[in-house]
Order: sequence, then C-alpha cells, then structure tokens
Amino acid sequence: MTGLLLALNMMMCDIKGEIKNPGVYEINENTNINDVIKMAGGLTKNSNVSLINLSKNVKDEMVIYIPNKNEKPKKCPPCICPKVECETTTIPTTLTTKPTELVTTTRLITSSPIKILININTASIEKLMTINGIGEVIARRIIEYREDTPFEKIDDILNVKGIGDKLFAQIKDFITV
Repeated sequence: MTGLLLALNMMMCDIKGEIKNPGVYEINENTNINDVIKMAGGLTKNSNVSLINLSKNVKDEMVIYIPNKNEKPKKCPPCICPKVECETTTIPTTLTTKPTELVTTTRLITSSPIKILININTASIEKLMTINGIGEVIARRIIEYREDTPFEKIDDILNVKGIGDKLFAQIKDFITV
C-alpha cells in the first residue's frame, strides 16, 4: 500500500490530541500544520498550540500531537534518527516527525480519512507508543504478553495488565491483529 501511495504522490499525516476530528489525513508537499488542523475540524477549547509552529510544513507519515492546555512539557526522548539534530521537539507539547511504518490501512469509501491500524502482534514498542493512551510501560507489557500468547482478537488486549475497559475503548479503533 505504501508503494501505491508513493506512486500516486500521496502523503499521509496523523493528527492527535486536542483536535475535533483526530485521524490520518491525506496531504500534499505544501501542507502546513495549520492546514492539517483545519482538515481535522479545528482545535478543541482545551488545546494549547503556543509551542507549535503552525506554519511548519508537514512531511509524509508525520504525527502531530496537539496537547491539552493543562499538560506540562516533557523532555524530548533520546533520538533514534540518524541526524545530529532531532526533529522531535517537546513531547507532548508539540509534534514528532519520526516516521512510523504503515501496518494496515483501510480506505473508507466516504470522505473519512484513511485509518492506520497498528498490529498488536507485530508492532514494535515505538509503533505501539504512537497509539494515543499507550505509553512505554503498557507497550512493553503488550510485547511481553504476546511473546507467550499471541493476540487472536483485539479484545484479548484486555488481558494485559494496565489495560481496562476505558483504555480499550480509546484504542480499539487503532489496533488490529
């Protein structure tokens, strides 16, 4: 699917957090963060974009996170990227541009954006952490659980310590097996 997207010169961007319609949106090379916010229906009343450069051009597979005004800035995680300068700025108060691999995509026939699903049986810790609500500890628990018992259906993730009904309801639309 990724090859097809590249052949069609299509790029995708994921926007999360305090946004009215979080999801994956089709973009072009001249799209900036402000454009993606508009595509996603705008900001919620609790959003904080004070540390986000809204004019920054969006790249293919970029993840944009719009923080809540009550969130405190966290330090940038150690970079895995080959560049000396990390393109990831403060998390969660701005955005990360670390590309993620497309695992599964589903194109809806309606005008809805493409949904990217993360396979909980094969995803790396980094991929799992791109799911809103999954941090490093839960991601590690998912990986440890599947080493003994592969997930047969997404509901099986409820067997992982720390994942209850509330978190499952939040992540179920973003995971697959």
